[in-house]
Amino acid sequence: MFTNKTSLIIPTKNRSNELISLIQKLVIFNFNEILVVDSSEFNHSEKIKNKCIEENILYFHTKSSTSFQRNFGMKKIKQNKFVMFMDDDVTLFDDTFTKMNQCINQYSEHNNIAGFGFNQIQDHQISFFETLKKKKIFKFLNIYPDSPGKVAKSGWHSKILNLKKDVLGDWVFTTICIFKHEDIKYFSFDETFGQYSYLEDLDFSLNLMKKNKKILISSSSKFSHPHNIDRSGFDFGITEIKNRYRIVSKHNLSKKLFFIGVLLRFFISLIKSFPFNKKYFFRCLGNMYCIFSLKIFK
Repeated sequence: MFTNKTSLIIPTKNRSNELISLIQKLVIFNFNEILVVDSSEFNHSEKIKNKCIEENILYFHTKSSTSFQRNFGMKKIKQNKFVMFMDDDVTLFDDTFTKMNQCINQYSEHNNIAGFGFNQIQDHQISFFETLKKKKIFKFLNIYPDSPGKVAKSGWHSKILNLKKDVLGDWVFTTICIFKHEDIKYFSFDETFGQYSYLEDLDFSLNLMKKNKKILISSSSKFSHPHNIDRSGFDFGITEIKNRYRIVSKHNLSKKLFFIGVLLRFFISLIKSFPFNKKYFFRCLGNMYCIFSLKIFK
């Protein structure tokens, strides 16, 4: 099993019940090592620490930041073949790891593949914005990609949800993923992306893209993730523009194409705010505040 050659890093905060339930499912897979990097308050951290001691899991308590916690974990791991990241509230299917093991056995010796992703299964209604993004004009202009797991020159990426077949992608979410240690041992997560580190997974994956490496996303290795980030409101409106712009700048992508994507994103959010929807309205305001008040395009 790939788990025998894997260091698993789980950042967590104030979800002791979810994490303990997850640990009980994970220990049967005989990971080479599991590291829990905890930023919980005392009542949660004591429960988590006790469970880790019981299961012979490495436990650390740090400040609260998923990027920092993942980086901290990477500094503590052994020299294993694989490094795996997993959120504390992931729900696994009965055959999730069995299917992933088959995928890794098939593709792990391919030098151009540096990581492996899982298929998030979610009830998802395709929005007007998503339909619009798939128009050929946006692919032609390199503003939005039209297939899962891709990144356009604009810095905008496509989702990875409910896949029907395996995908060779440019990025993978750190909700649950696996990398070859040799390919990422000199990388780190950007700790300037805020406490919840929105888009840190995209930024991290693009380091591999620079090395002409890909990520194989297995359609049969399924999971669900019930606690998604609330992507609305004024603060998120700022964060989504600021963090993506940082990615565009860092990875030498197109600022002009990014700006076109921002304008489209803004107008769609504005449309969604009518009749008056506070969440989308304030998200629009956050977008505009970030663009003009912070003057990020100067």
